Amino acid sequence: MDKIINFKAISKTLSEIQPKPYPAVKILPDWFRDAKPYIEGENKLTIRNRITNYSFKRCTPMLDSMSAGYIISLWADVLVSYEITTGEPNITWKTHRDVFNAHGSDTRNVVPPVGYHNQVFKYLNCWIPQTPKGYSVLIVPPLGHHDLPFRAIPAIIDSDSSNLEVLFPMWVKSNFEGVVEKGTPLVQIIPFKRDNWQATFNYYEDGEFEKHDDKNFRGTIVGHYIKNHWSKKNFK
Repeated sequence: MDKIINFKAISKTLSEIQPKPYPAVKILPDWFRDAKPYIEGENKLTIRNRITNYSFKRCTPMLDSMSAGYIISLWADVLVSYEITTGEPNITWKTHRDVFNAHGSDTRNVVPPVGYHNQVFKYLNCWIPQTPKGYSVLIVPPLGHHDLPFRAIPAIIDSDSSNLEVLFPMWVKSNFEGVVEKGTPLVQIIPFKRDNWQATFNYYEDGEFEKHDDKNFRGTIVGHYIKNHWSKKNFK
């Protein structure tokens, strides 16, 4: 039976203004969707030095990460500009309701990624994720979307008990100036089950891994992982 994640809006009015969160698989980045299945411009499978010429397009773990969970997108066009005297970023819009708020000055001590301004803005999102008991949500920038003008600060929310408003903090790309269109993906929300973990350590005996590798992964030319280890993940 499917687990249910409920996105509850803080008001009926906002639920009619802001787009509903949607499965991340619906907006895979262009560079991945447009990639060819083979490297070096080839159009058929080859093996050289025991390595196939498949490209990253066949990497199921990469696809799983980018298609996990749900996307919250920008609900109105905004204009990013910079103050002439201070060089500080500014975000403006035409809607009656605010789209962003500047975060407090204390957040400037949170070191931004390279290429992003240290001023943090809060995206005024209306959708509160609610999950079954024992489940939380991981909040990250949309995975694989590396060219976005906004970058959300990662966080985890225990969404099985918290009904607090979720205003996503994010940085603005330093060299970006112009209009960001509504519908731009801002945040990826991935539900997960909470567990307690403890690390242990051991090793394969000499030669044991090579035997295991030949018997399993290298004994199959195409699709060993997806045939033998992968589990389908559904987000609807």
